[in-house]
Amino acid sequence: GSRLPLRQRLTYGVLLTFGLVFAVRFAAFWFNPSRLPRAFGSGLDAGDLVLFGGLTFVVWHRQAMDILAWLICGRVEAHRQPLSPDRGLRVAFVTTFVPDSESIDMLEMTLRGMLAADYPHDTWVLDEGNDPAVRRICKLLKVNHFSRHGMKEFHHQRGIFLTKSKAGNHNSWHIQYAEKYDIVAQVDSDFQVRRDFLTRTLGYFRNPRVAFVGTPQIYGNVGNWIARGAAQQTYLFYGPIMRALSRRKMALLIGANHVVRVAALQDAGWYQGHITEDLATGIRLHAARWESVYVPEPLAVGEGPTTWAAYFSQQYRWAFGCMNIFFSHGLRIHHKMRWKHGLLYLLMEQFYFSGLAMITGIALLTAYYLFGWTPARIQLDQLALCYGPLLIWRQLMPLWLQRYNVRPQEERGFFWAGRFLTVAVIPIYFLALVGVLRNKRVTFKTTPKGAERTGQDSLMIFKPHLILSGVIVTGMVLAVMLGHTSWVFISWGSVTACLLSSFFFVELGKRFIGVLRAEWRSLGGQHRSHDHPAVFALDSPVFPDV
Repeated sequence: GSRLPLRQRLTYGVLLTFGLVFAVRFAAFWFNPSRLPRAFGSGLDAGDLVLFGGLTFVVWHRQAMDILAWLICGRVEAHRQPLSPDRGLRVAFVTTFVPDSESIDMLEMTLRGMLAADYPHDTWVLDEGNDPAVRRICKLLKVNHFSRHGMKEFHHQRGIFLTKSKAGNHNSWHIQYAEKYDIVAQVDSDFQVRRDFLTRTLGYFRNPRVAFVGTPQIYGNVGNWIARGAAQQTYLFYGPIMRALSRRKMALLIGANHVVRVAALQDAGWYQGHITEDLATGIRLHAARWESVYVPEPLAVGEGPTTWAAYFSQQYRWAFGCMNIFFSHGLRIHHKMRWKHGLLYLLMEQFYFSGLAMITGIALLTAYYLFGWTPARIQLDQLALCYGPLLIWRQLMPLWLQRYNVRPQEERGFFWAGRFLTVAVIPIYFLALVGVLRNKRVTFKTTPKGAERTGQDSLMIFKPHLILSGVIVTGMVLAVMLGHTSWVFISWGSVTACLLSSFFFVELGKRFIGVLRAEWRSLGGQHRSHDHPAVFALDSPVFPDV
């Protein structure tokens, strides 16, 4: 069956029970009426409730996300051998290409892997630019080529043919060619697929209610520490969480690589014209009561972002898309699903509000620094006693769950790079929320891949972090002048400001060291004229990649 061995289920049941007991114990402490502040006088008023509510959101948001993950992982699906595919399926294997954003050489490697996949299929490139170099490669490899370039009927400002969007590219091809196929598999052009990609996924379509089969988005370029951190952030999601969702027949649709039933996609109105078309389309498929399956195997390995700009752009896009769906039509469509599916989607869509939690915390700090308003009445020794066990347990639970990661021997440890990036990206999530609330449409921008990566991050990529740090430090200076010097709030602000600004100074330090090393190498190899001293320029291409 799909259930884990009894011993593992019992062990996790015990761990989960302890975690929930610690959470309930802390909740009983936190929500005791005696915690409510009296910031505006001896009595309790609306302002006190606002302050306490804000602090509650700051303290509980991340904990609630962790507890939700624990509960979801209570039904992790056992790894199972796939069914053999039906014979005679009409299968297309598709990848997309965006000129000037993706590498031609990488596309050729991806196509060769797709051609070698061991189930009969047609291979296609959906070329957004009708690039002559792409056409030459397709002719050389005998790959089918499609481009909507120059076809006005396939370029709209909204809807399924959204211009400059992955969904619009796919839908334009589907409208013309999908009737020739039963199943369409798709991977991004920077992914190298295993030969058995199709045979490990197509068998699940024996179940006529399965709309799509997903596989993990794995980064292979983890020699770069930003890509490594970005990969580490996904291990829990692509491991036990997706396996648990698959057991509930609602694996999330991942745009990087998946296999979809054409009839189901048509029933859902094709890919949704959205910045995160995969999430929006998966929601519609589940709202139409289709099912989905997840295969936790490294069937395709691609590239993660290798610069801060690429990473922040990726995360902004995901956060903007998820929160836009939540505000625009998430609640309207969730009720059409099975109630458990709708509830899980609703809860998981809260993840990117961590940016709002951070800004709320800074606002509370500022309110104390300027006006002396304290958002709660808490003794630190009691807080440590009640919160400490839960904090420790939140670190232990993911360690135990690592046994269900896609590659448990490789994907294990404390993931310090991932934790560092988790802090760095929080201001970006808030900027995404601002974009959603302003209803500022963001067009799809492909993260540069392969040889198309050029240049280097400007240090101004950390401008949001520096602004927030400046606000906190300015507030602390004013607090000292006004006599608002509670060491709890000074410590909280100091730690937050140091964390936010550390990314800028670490990057600055790396570049300075890079210049010194370059100077040292040049001085060691040849005589250097004193008339031409090295110039330290923050954005000079001499600096090594991060």
